[in-house]
Amino acid sequence: MLKGQSPIKKEKMNVYKKSDELNLIRVKKIVESKPVFITKSPLMLNLYHKLQLISKTKATVLITGENGTGKEIFAKLLHYHGKKRNKPMITVNCGAIPNELVESELLGHEKGAFTGATFQKMGCFEMADNGTLFLDEIGEMSLNAQVKLLRAVEMGTFRRVGGKEEIHVDISLISATNKILSDQVKAGSFREDLFYRLNVIELYIPPLRHRKEDILLLAEFYKNIFCKKYKLDDIEFTKDTIDLLINYDWPGNVRELKNTIERCIVLIEGDSITPDMLPVSISKIKSKIHENGDSNGYMHFPIGTSLDEIEELAIRETLLSVDNNKTEAAKLLGFARKTLHNKLEKYDR
Repeated sequence: MLKGQSPIKKEKMNVYKKSDELNLIRVKKIVESKPVFITKSPLMLNLYHKLQLISKTKATVLITGENGTGKEIFAKLLHYHGKKRNKPMITVNCGAIPNELVESELLGHEKGAFTGATFQKMGCFEMADNGTLFLDEIGEMSLNAQVKLLRAVEMGTFRRVGGKEEIHVDISLISATNKILSDQVKAGSFREDLFYRLNVIELYIPPLRHRKEDILLLAEFYKNIFCKKYKLDDIEFTKDTIDLLINYDWPGNVRELKNTIERCIVLIEGDSITPDMLPVSISKIKSKIHENGDSNGYMHFPIGTSLDEIEELAIRETLLSVDNNKTEAAKLLGFARKTLHNKLEKYDR
């Protein structure tokens, strides 16, 4: 949803459980109201335009971007704008499926197919028939799981575990990952054939630090949401708070911003959100590299800033200066590209 449209209504959610211990598949019915999408960034508006074009087709889409950038929102928007908006959208957390259950969870099984199979079970592919299947965190899937997935993706047909019937499904397939799958292919941890099947069209969602014009817009949106949730009168951000919010890099992206605003609303005692209510990671670092070059390429830190914080900020600002080119950033920092990738993974946990 673009700026000015009303918030999303609460979704109806049906949970499919294989057992009391497992809740791997979330079956969501998309209601008439449009998923919330707030932006005034030219980058995001251009991305939204592409999304609308793609949604008119049955093209397979891979959504990429850092943790917390809103990949699931984009998957919902693709479903919402498509012809199957009134059909089910099945969301699967690929990293949460135990290896021994992959085939059963994805493709289903027949009664008696293995010990403990006391009933026939539909897998997520069959449940998504005529609708949308969203494979979230696809980069976390094991090689064994990828093998099970490949044929169903490639052919649109499969057999349940222990079954003889060939089942055909008609689905719109969307995947998402915060990993660089091409790097994983080179490293041997992701199948090349599956990568090309999933990466027909890629939608890359830029991090919040690359669309700073959205920070205050989103902060105001979440402030209003949480004021309503906690039954508070409308409150304001002080100018110093606004400056800190805009100048912070938000390594956790929109998710981190949302959680920060909720924290402030919970802790507020007056009618303003002040800098001392922000997490230390935001309030402590008050001077950074500015895009206008006023700092002449230098970074300034308050005395007492931890080495970990300095390293993270140096890496993120270097990436920003080279338009997120990780190979170039690694050269400037004197790291191997793999080392840089590992450090970014650590920061995003």
